[in-house]
Amino acid sequence: MKKYMWLIFLLIPLSLLTACSATFKAINALVDEEPESQEEAFTEDKQPASKAPSADFSTDDLFSTTLFKKDPALLQFSKIIEKRISKFEPNFKVLYRGKLDWDTLKVQLDDIKSLISFVNPYTAGYIDSFTCEAIETDNGYLIEFNFTYFSDAEKEKLVDSYVQEFTNLYITNDMDDFSRAKTINDYIVQLATYSGESETYGQTVYELISKETGVCQAYALLAYRLFLAAGLDVKYVYGYSDNQLHAWNLVSIDGNWYHIDTTWNDVDPNEPYAISYAYFLVNDEKLSEDHLWVRENYVVATSNAYDFMHDMWYADTVGNVIYYTSITDSMVYAYDIATKQTAQITESACYYLAADDNAVYCSDYDNAGYLTKINVNNGSEEVLLEEEVLNLFIDEDGVLLYETLDGEEHSF
Repeated sequence: MKKYMWLIFLLIPLSLLTACSATFKAINALVDEEPESQEEAFTEDKQPASKAPSADFSTDDLFSTTLFKKDPALLQFSKIIEKRISKFEPNFKVLYRGKLDWDTLKVQLDDIKSLISFVNPYTAGYIDSFTCEAIETDNGYLIEFNFTYFSDAEKEKLVDSYVQEFTNLYITNDMDDFSRAKTINDYIVQLATYSGESETYGQTVYELISKETGVCQAYALLAYRLFLAAGLDVKYVYGYSDNQLHAWNLVSIDGNWYHIDTTWNDVDPNEPYAISYAYFLVNDEKLSEDHLWVRENYVVATSNAYDFMHDMWYADTVGNVIYYTSITDSMVYAYDIATKQTAQITESACYYLAADDNAVYCSDYDNAGYLTKINVNNGSEEVLLEEEVLNLFIDEDGVLLYETLDGEEHSF
């Protein structure tokens, strides 16, 4: 009889683009930022930062579900472990009776989080660290696990209540798949601030909703829960982007699958109200430009029905209309979700925009970044403040909030 023991730590956070620190609708908040000089503001070509392909990695570094097909016992083994993890059991034993030799099985045990992700990705997010001790038996290996967890049963009850409350507030029976997905994307993008690459925590949904900070695993898992609660089919995807481990989602809209990367739809940590749709309802071909994943693990996404949305930046939605700055030409447009028609509002280069029923408010970069009001019906413009402004937002009471370059927060 052989005995094996080793220590495994799962403390590497999945990296993500910085998110926002403003919650959706219910809570008003502004993030302090370092003042930017006026000269910098107008000499830079203002565009969302592009992500880099993960050239340092390959799909060989990721788990492939083809192993489950070759060895069904490994899948059953993973399901048993997942059930124990779902109950937050710290110590338990599971017998593996599959085809894998010890060296191959050890590789999979080292990557236990990946195994569990394909059983239940949300449960896999509980895992902090674990140790294993294996004893070889006549018909396999008896594995004793010792787990520590990021979350616990009480925290997850609060998450369940949060998800239910979100659904009650923002998801209605008359909403189509697109509207449900957009509501969830917008909510998560405006929810929290990125923990930071050196952080080892911030990986759970509980932390994301309670501390308003987290890494991409937390964003993708919250999206997973909210998509399910909204009645949409969804997958949790992990791979690489920008040369880092990364997580996002696949969601089914009207029978077609699309990628949604809520973390990359955040533009900049210093722009807490900015929403981009560059990674909203994206097909495999487009996403593969800067994302890497094991294709056979997931469904195929081929539709380009929503490619027009990938040009939207600084988007703000009022009713059925999305007002946005075009990434292509920096001008302001309005897209009517109901009629599926796009109309140009102004030729000015406007950023940090916020909108209400009658007007779009923005920093007019064709006019020194002055606070400007644009009438959505006739495109007429009115300068409200002859000073460069940033981070516009209209709160629940209809008050326009903005920042000046000295970092001061103001209302209008």
